[in-house]
Amino acid sequence: MKNLRNLKTVLTAVILAAGNNLYSGELDGLLDKLVEKNIIQGWEAQEIRINTTEEVKREISDGMHKTLPLWLQTINLGGDIRLRYQESKNDNLPYERQRGRYRVRLFASTKVNEQVIAGFGFASGENSDPRSTNQTFKDNFGKKGLYIDYVYAEYYPYSWLALAGGRNKNPLWMSNDMLWDSDINPEGANFKTEFSPASTVKIQNTGGFFILNETAAGNNDPYAIYLQQFLSLRDYDSSFSFKTAITYYDFKYITGKTALNYRPAIADGYLNSNTVSAGKYRYFYRPAVIETEASFNLSQPLKIPLAARDITNIAVFGSLVRNTAISRNNAGWLAGLRFGQEKVEDSGQFQFSFSQRRLEKDAWLDTYPDSDFYGGSTGVKGLEYILTIGLLRNFSVMLDYYDSVPIGKSKRERLMQADVNFKF
Repeated sequence: MKNLRNLKTVLTAVILAAGNNLYSGELDGLLDKLVEKNIIQGWEAQEIRINTTEEVKREISDGMHKTLPLWLQTINLGGDIRLRYQESKNDNLPYERQRGRYRVRLFASTKVNEQVIAGFGFASGENSDPRSTNQTFKDNFGKKGLYIDYVYAEYYPYSWLALAGGRNKNPLWMSNDMLWDSDINPEGANFKTEFSPASTVKIQNTGGFFILNETAAGNNDPYAIYLQQFLSLRDYDSSFSFKTAITYYDFKYITGKTALNYRPAIADGYLNSNTVSAGKYRYFYRPAVIETEASFNLSQPLKIPLAARDITNIAVFGSLVRNTAISRNNAGWLAGLRFGQEKVEDSGQFQFSFSQRRLEKDAWLDTYPDSDFYGGSTGVKGLEYILTIGLLRNFSVMLDYYDSVPIGKSKRERLMQADVNFKF
């Protein structure tokens, strides 16, 4: 009897070890045969099936399965859908504009091996404008386009160093979108180092280059080099965090060259932008930028009367920019306040933010700022209000209102967006 028990123990161990290399049907057939020969009981066979399944799940989750390739074990799939109603009134145009719009994004990333990660994503859009992934309801139900939104590879030769290339999500930390529209995914290459001298301190250095254009002649193609130093501090219970970054950019082969594509259009009512002469940039652009954010998680939530909502997080954020290559119309700033929950991911959560900004005409290239703030122009100032409310998990609504005006002028634009967002 003892020998029989020992045999069952050995058989169970062998089956669990081999289970990763057997197809489900083969494992079931083997267990059924052992039950038929009274070597193990039916309940023991079921226990082995459950243990084997759980073991396989753990190995796949840890990327340690012996048969499945690593990329299949670590693949990450996701995306989002946004439905939008948009209404705008630009005083330079004789009409108000109302639009129904949508956005869809799909992405995938995986580990190629233990030191390389690769990924790609697709997004909707009316054209290849880097600042928009929106599609407008129009063209009598005509089918819409899908574009390559990003494609990249990251190599980690050491735990503290990452090297990346391709069309990647912006590698720089920013507290807001005054300078970089959130839809822009730059093309180029970068490195990132990260050090943590203490558990509550993180220091990052990021540098690289962005390719801005390529011409057939191939001479003096415009590009930008950049370097950012980022510092993150938090207390031990994560009730307070502080982030700040200093970034320097040098846009090469811009001055005297034809202005880049996707600048704000005069035909759309946007009259302010970078200084150009005969369609060519007049000035150099070497901006220095300071970004900062301080966030407080409240131990005792603040009640909002009549709203049945609690405030558990309060944050202040801001930016300063100065184009160091010139001395006039070369500066910009943004200051903002945010409160509610740190993130809106589930029902009952909310977040409200308010910000004011001023971005002078030649402080920054006019092809990159938030396209919803006066068409992404420079030489503008104004306000933005955002309210986000969680309805269910990964299901929220957002109201976004912009009131913007060119500096030194009175004809403004008022833009309201109502979004329904779904994440998966």
